[in-house]
Amino acid sequence: MVIDVETYDRALELAAELSAAPGADGKPIHEWLEIRPAYGVQATATE
Repeated sequence: MVIDVETYDRALELAAELSAAPGADGKPIHEWLEIRPAYGVQATATE
């Protein structure tokens, strides 16, 4: 999954929310997530 955010702090916030999402039994899944920058040409919303 790729999520485009403005700041690293926002990426951390979203990763924490995703990791705390409930699994099949209703308990947080505690999924390991990797956060890293994507380099290259930035796509626009119309592309």
